[in-house]
Amino acid sequence: MSMSHDKYIKEQLLDKQNAIDFLKVSIPEDVLSVLDLETIVPTQNSYITDDLTEIMSDVLLKCKLKSGDDAWCSILIEHKSYKDPYVDFQIGSYLFAAYRQQIKNKEPFRVIIPLLFYHHAEKWKYKTLGSFFEDIPKSLQRYVPSFETVFFDVKRLDDDVLYSIRNVAISTMLMTQKHHLDVNEMMDRLEKIYEATQTNEERNSFRKIFVYILLSYNKGNRAMDIIKNNLDKPINRMFMTLYEEITQKSRLEGKLEGKLEGKMESYIEITLSLFDDGFEMPKISKITKLAESEIMSILIDHGRIAKP
Repeated sequence: MSMSHDKYIKEQLLDKQNAIDFLKVSIPEDVLSVLDLETIVPTQNSYITDDLTEIMSDVLLKCKLKSGDDAWCSILIEHKSYKDPYVDFQIGSYLFAAYRQQIKNKEPFRVIIPLLFYHHAEKWKYKTLGSFFEDIPKSLQRYVPSFETVFFDVKRLDDDVLYSIRNVAISTMLMTQKHHLDVNEMMDRLEKIYEATQTNEERNSFRKIFVYILLSYNKGNRAMDIIKNNLDKPINRMFMTLYEEITQKSRLEGKLEGKLEGKMESYIEITLSLFDDGFEMPKISKITKLAESEIMSILIDHGRIAKP
């Protein structure tokens, strides 16, 4: 797909106001109290090394502390569609790579706040690196690296909390990630957010959401079928209008849907073939360039694995 879940999240969080509003719901209060959020500058920099590219991507936000010092808030977007008890070891390697880069660039040290954005179905009781060494003698525990990671599991947020976020881009981003395995539920909740919009600017933000839905959730025509079969709802009439606009601009009126389906059919065929041949999900992801969450959706849709 041309816009996977993690790419969509990154695109949203590279907007300054979106980044601010996201941190307000994801970062602990005591950390927020020392950050000057108005100074946030999203950057295109990354500390992801080659060995981490299949595991996570990141959004790097430069932010001043209220004391005037600089800090980095790094939002790590976890690629896996399953919980990984050892992810803190991977985050540790990320942090040390980042600090080594600061040394290499002869920069002053800036604190990096690692935030792990988890948005998959399986419940994950996050374990810190130190928890793996709890049984060793206290005299040895001081040799174990110690750091904290903000673990943000969007599925633990109540829908009412997401509805209360006044930034439509963030509320819809979090809602799509929370309900990404059930298109019907996702569309119902997007409808409620749309009904609460008050300005044309807020309603216009759904244009980007629709393109994301069209490219990421239209497997087997699911998304468009929901829209076409429920045109009594204002959000679906708006989505249908956008769909017609996109079709006209493509100069291939009536062909866009088939073009998207053709691309998806190729991804599906390759993914299923590799899975049936015994390839594991990380290898399929590397071959197809699809995120593991997208591969999981394909396998669920075609009965290869059970829905969580």
